[in-house]
Amino acid sequence: MSESQGDDRPVVDGTRATPEELRAEVERLSDERRQEVEELREDIGASVHELAERLDVPARARKRLSTVPPAAWGGAAAAAAALAGLIVLLKTRRSAPKRRRPRRRR
Repeated sequence: MSESQGDDRPVVDGTRATPEELRAEVERLSDERRQEVEELREDIGASVHELAERLDVPARARKRLSTVPPAAWGGAAAAAAALAGLIVLLKTRRSAPKRRRPRRRR
């Protein structure tokens, strides 16, 4: 009679198991899978956070500018003023009316 009971059981991993054993196995596997999913979510979340930081150009620029010493700002301002002056000078020279030379007659 024990032989007939064994035939009713489902086969798992090559062995026959009772419904209780199967439920315990499913629960154990489910817990492991949940843990794997949670770890994967944490990894993906960290990766997304890192990518967002790398792609946030304005924040990176502000961070980098905060490390520039104040003395460098004076030099940068002087260079910007000199460049602006050069641009104005070139614009006014180009827009000034050109004098024509009179042609010589032969």
